[in-house]
Amino acid sequence: MDFDQNPDWQKLHFQDSTLFDLHAHPGFNVSLFNRVLTNRFFPSTRAFDPFSVRTDYHRLKTGGVDILLSVQYAPEKGILIECPPLPYLRFFMPRIWKKIYGRPYFDVVNEMLDEMENSIAGSIDPGTGKPMAKLARSLPELEAVLAQGPDRPVAFIHCVEGGHAIDGKLENLEALFNRGVAYLTLAHFFENEIVHPCFPWPEKLQKFDWFQGKSNNVALGLKPFGEQVVEKMVELGMLIDISHCTPPARARIYEIVGKRAPLLASHVGAFEINPDPYNLKDWEIKKIAESGGVVGVIFMNYWLMPHETERGLNFVSRTIDHFIKVGGIDHVGIGSDFDGFTDPPDDLKDASELPKLTQRLLAEGYSPEMITKIWGGNGLRVLREGWGRR
Repeated sequence: MDFDQNPDWQKLHFQDSTLFDLHAHPGFNVSLFNRVLTNRFFPSTRAFDPFSVRTDYHRLKTGGVDILLSVQYAPEKGILIECPPLPYLRFFMPRIWKKIYGRPYFDVVNEMLDEMENSIAGSIDPGTGKPMAKLARSLPELEAVLAQGPDRPVAFIHCVEGGHAIDGKLENLEALFNRGVAYLTLAHFFENEIVHPCFPWPEKLQKFDWFQGKSNNVALGLKPFGEQVVEKMVELGMLIDISHCTPPARARIYEIVGKRAPLLASHVGAFEINPDPYNLKDWEIKKIAESGGVVGVIFMNYWLMPHETERGLNFVSRTIDHFIKVGGIDHVGIGSDFDGFTDPPDDLKDASELPKLTQRLLAEGYSPEMITKIWGGNGLRVLREGWGRR
């Protein structure tokens, strides 16, 4: 890979920027497939492939990532209805089946957090003997990692996707916060005790009457318990991620939170580019900006573009441009959703290829100051302002 066309890109990308991915799923590889993320030889394909590894420790370091919001998701039981063959996993993958089904979601997600912590603790580079990753359970722990200088490990921060993970209990929410979970994505694929979700399934999955989302109703919004959860998160200093929530739910969250805490849309696209209810309308981008929050651009062509193609770097940069024009340069970030069983752009397929985006933004005329804000300055500011007890 040759980036020497612009002599400034390496210094900007690897030294001047704090690269911050707002949303990725290395934990799936650890918990579901028992992979060791120090292994250099896991494949990273250009096609949709749930067995690809896009955020192992070597690819993160090669791509210059400094901070990763590492998201754990306990698979919801509703998916067994949406895809009838999946129940047969109990026969072919009994270990995984026993781990994720038949017990409370809260227990599942805590075990996944434990396994990610064990992986991070064992992230020693065989070549250097140094740790490649370090867990930060609080803002002071994050600042300590960042203070280690340019050869520091990647700072991992726990996050959880899907409000079903708290099993309808505020005490479970607080327990996750107390073990270092920085944000909760309130919705995911299916209705939970907190909120209703957007229709989640790309068209390419809708075969044989599977993945039809028949129970999804985007006219429904935040539930009464969800209002309690939002208030509790503001009180705790736990960031609220509105990704996957229906438009009415998002509207109610903006109303409840106002400017009391920075809001987060960790991995989304722009409705004005791709008019899907999952994506944010311009007035929503402005609301998040007014809260002091940040909107993360997802690396998944299905959400980025109205007619999906394989190459998506063009639409990543176009979506960044739109978010800046609407919400301002201080409220845009990156939320790749790598390793979340997603299909990233062929020209930006894993964390090692992130320098391509820096080069592209330079070519489009973004200043170094703007690029450092997009890559991490904005996300780091939101953590510093919104994570931790008031």
